[in-house]
Amino acid sequence: MAQGTAAVGRRETGSSYIRRYFDMAADRLGLHSEMRRLLSVPFRELTVELPLRRDDARLQLFRGYRVQHNGVRGPLIGPVRFQSGLELESLRAAAESMTWRCAVANVPFGGAAGGVACDPAQLSQSEFERLVRRYGGRLREMLGIYHDLCAPGLNANPETMAWIADEFSVLQKDALIPVVGKPAQDGGLPDSDRLIGRATAALIVRAAQNAGISVSGLRVAIRSLDRSAFYTASALSQLGCVIVAIVETCGGLCCSTGIDMESLADHLSRSGSVAGFEGAAETIDIQALDCDVLVLGTPEGTLNNAAAMQVRAKLVVETSELVITPEADHCLAKQGVLVIPDLVGGAAWVLAANAEWSNTVQRLSPKEGKIQQEIETALLRVYEQVCERSRREQIGLRMAAYSLAIERVARCERLRVA
Repeated sequence: MAQGTAAVGRRETGSSYIRRYFDMAADRLGLHSEMRRLLSVPFRELTVELPLRRDDARLQLFRGYRVQHNGVRGPLIGPVRFQSGLELESLRAAAESMTWRCAVANVPFGGAAGGVACDPAQLSQSEFERLVRRYGGRLREMLGIYHDLCAPGLNANPETMAWIADEFSVLQKDALIPVVGKPAQDGGLPDSDRLIGRATAALIVRAAQNAGISVSGLRVAIRSLDRSAFYTASALSQLGCVIVAIVETCGGLCCSTGIDMESLADHLSRSGSVAGFEGAAETIDIQALDCDVLVLGTPEGTLNNAAAMQVRAKLVVETSELVITPEADHCLAKQGVLVIPDLVGGAAWVLAANAEWSNTVQRLSPKEGKIQQEIETALLRVYEQVCERSRREQIGLRMAAYSLAIERVARCERLRVA
C-alpha cells in the first residue's frame, strides 16, 4: 500500500486537536462552562462484544463501538470503521468532528462514529461479512432514519453498507433503512465517490481563484483513502491542471510532467489497481512533492510539524477529519500556505449523505446530474460563508469554520433548553 506523509513523533490524538480548536472558538463566542460541556461531551456511547465463528470453527470476540455526539440539529450521522486498534477515544473525536462538519455544511444532522476493532486483511470475505452483520444487528436499538445513520468509513465500501442495511431490514421490517453510502441498486447515490470527487475539484478551483492562483497548469498532488481522489484528479485534469501524484489505498502514482488521466481510467477499468501503470510506486512522500495544491484525505495527525516543513504547495486541502496537527497548521500558516480545513474540505461527503438521506425519506430515485449540481453549489456556498467570516473577524479559515459550526449548534441548544 502506498504511503503518504509520515506521522513521526506523533504524541497527541484527534481528541486533543479538536479540544484545542473547540476551546479557541468557544472563547471567541463567549460560551459559558455549562454550554461548553454540553457541546463537547458525547450524548451516548455503546460498546459491544461481537462473537465471530471463524472459518476454522474457532470462536473469537471482537469489540464494536458507536458514539453519538450531538443530535440537537437533526438525526445523527457518521462513519463506521473497521480497523485494528480502534478505540473509543478516536471515535469520540470523529463523532464531534462530524457534528461540526454537518453544522458548517448546514445540513440537518449531528455527528456520530463507530466501528469494530479488527483487521479486515486477517479475515476471510465470509468472516468479515458475518462480523459486519453482527455489528449492524447490535446497533439496531440506536439506528433509525430519524435517529442515527451509518455511513462508510475506513475499510467500508458500498457492499459493506449493504450488509448493514440488509441486517437492519431483517430485524426492523418495513422501516426506512438508516444507512448511507449504499450501492445505487439499493437506494444509494449513483457512484457517490464521483459526486464527492467532482465537488471537491470545484472547491479547489474556487479556492485557487480566490487566492489569485491560475488554474491552468496548476500542479496538484492528491492522497485519499477512497476512490474520490481519482475523480477529483480527473475533473481537475479536464480543467487544465497537471496531476503530479495520486495516492489511494490501492497504490500510488507519481509523474512530474503529469499523469495521463484518460490512460489511467482505461487501466483502472481493466485491472482495478494502479499497479503496473507508468509512475506506480510503493512509497510516495506526497507532502514533499513540487506542487501548487496538496489534497489530503488521510487519517488524523498524518501531517505533523516535521512533514509540514516539507510542504511546497501554496494551497492544502484537508478532505478528512483532523489530518493536520495544530502545530503543523501553525507551521503552514507561517509559511504562507493557505489551508482549507477539514470542516470545509470534507463537506462534500456530508452533502452527498444528505442527498441520499433525503431521497430515502421521500422515496425518490436520485438523478445524478441534479444531485451533482446541488452538491457543488452547496459546497461553494459553505466555502464562501467561511471565507466571509474569516475576513470579517480577521481569523483563519479553520477558526472561522469552527466558530460558525459551534455558533449554530449552540443556538439550537439554547432553543431546546427549557
